[in-house]
Amino acid sequence: MCLQGKESESTKSNTLNNSNTMNNNTMKNNDANANANTPSSSSAAQRKKLSFRTTSRHSHSFSQVSTHFITGTFLSLCIAVLGAYMPFFLAPEAALATYQFAGFGYDADLSHFDNTPWTWATDYGLALVMACLIFSFPKTCYTTTTATTTTIAHVHVRRSQGMLACYMISVFAGGLAHQFYTTLESRGYLSFRILWIICVGTVTAAPAFMGSIATELNHLDREITQQAATTKETSSSSSTIITMIPAIPAWIWSAYAVCSTLIVAWGGMSYQRPACDIFMAGVTQTPSTFYVMLVLGYGLQQHYHFGRSISKWTRLIGAVGFILNAPLLPMYPMLVQYTDWSLGSVNALLHAWLCVAWSTQGLCLRKVAMALDEYDNYHQHEENQQQQVKVEEDRKTK
Repeated sequence: MCLQGKESESTKSNTLNNSNTMNNNTMKNNDANANANTPSSSSAAQRKKLSFRTTSRHSHSFSQVSTHFITGTFLSLCIAVLGAYMPFFLAPEAALATYQFAGFGYDADLSHFDNTPWTWATDYGLALVMACLIFSFPKTCYTTTTATTTTIAHVHVRRSQGMLACYMISVFAGGLAHQFYTTLESRGYLSFRILWIICVGTVTAAPAFMGSIATELNHLDREITQQAATTKETSSSSSTIITMIPAIPAWIWSAYAVCSTLIVAWGGMSYQRPACDIFMAGVTQTPSTFYVMLVLGYGLQQHYHFGRSISKWTRLIGAVGFILNAPLLPMYPMLVQYTDWSLGSVNALLHAWLCVAWSTQGLCLRKVAMALDEYDNYHQHEENQQQQVKVEEDRKTK
């Protein structure tokens, strides 16, 4: 009797366990089928939303990249030739007496290189200001439960910091050269040449970051404009202006910067007054400067988050900051030839001018980074709400 009772109880328990197991498996299969059906649409919608906030959409074939490199190299050579003659168009007499080619071969009667604290101390101070700007940018990174995706805001911050880092390295290397290479003989050392190539080469490398910043913002502008056009949230005139701004590939800017920097290393921008090298290298920033100014002037205003975060005053100040370096090209030879200022005082004035220009650029790009981060956070909040709604719907259907 006891044995029969125990056997019947064990039989019942086994039956219940088997039925529970079958029910659990059935529920798992149903969940799997639901997950296989529903997330496809949600993931597609998520990819659609993330497409304008990630950089994976910019893919190019090998032939396209090759074409971009050739275009960037050709543009660099054209600007280098134009830059060699530009000072003589602006201030001919002063330029003839100041811009004398050296090719890293300095002459005792022609070469002038200031070694006073007016020059190297202000170089270090400018480098410190750039370092503070670099670390002032917000931390931007888009994170989901499954993966970490790089956003437009994150890319913008890194490229802006890269541009400012070029400025910082340039003036820091220049300060070292002005402080420790005090004789004509020392400026013939290989170490000075390497240090001065770093000083000038980082100026020619900056357009790679500057141009790619504008390129990425231009891509975002176009995508926002297309989305706004479907909902009629933007005027036809503003959308026409955005589409008229060319989307210059980032590979062109990279090739442009590499070619310009190689010209510097070869000695194609070396003058008897090494300070002239910096101004000639600054000419190579002309295309990227005007491209950034164009994007800042007409872009980033198609979405209400951008309109709220970036005012017209910020756009104006940013555009002025990028073009503010231009007067230095004719100003330097005129100050050297037509005033009784010492070379150190001239350099100190120019460094103060650069501090205002570069700081304005950095603050403007920082403001753009904050707006982009706000834009990403807004859409991330929308995605989270949509996912929560879908989870609630799934629970109700089950």
